[in-house]
Amino acid sequence: MDVLQTWTLIGIPGLLIVAALFVGRSVLRAWLGYAVLGALVVLFFLTPGGGLSAAAVGLITVFLVANGRGTYKDRTYREHHEERSVFTRAQS
Repeated sequence: MDVLQTWTLIGIPGLLIVAALFVGRSVLRAWLGYAVLGALVVLFFLTPGGGLSAAAVGLITVFLVANGRGTYKDRTYREHHEERSVFTRAQS
């Protein structure tokens, strides 16, 4: 398989799965996303001529790690829908 076939059959669906895993602030899903990204890096590294693709997927991984995804920051961050009760309490 060449690089284009690898991107078409595995790379693009893999990145879509990773994007779905990183929606929200779940630590478990973030670690699963990192595992999929690591598998994609290894896959592209083993594909003939896929070194640049492996570097591109690795850069995505570095960007997500630099933003603190899957770390303690995700445990303390609250989404707007988790704090909804603040806006719906009746004033007494």
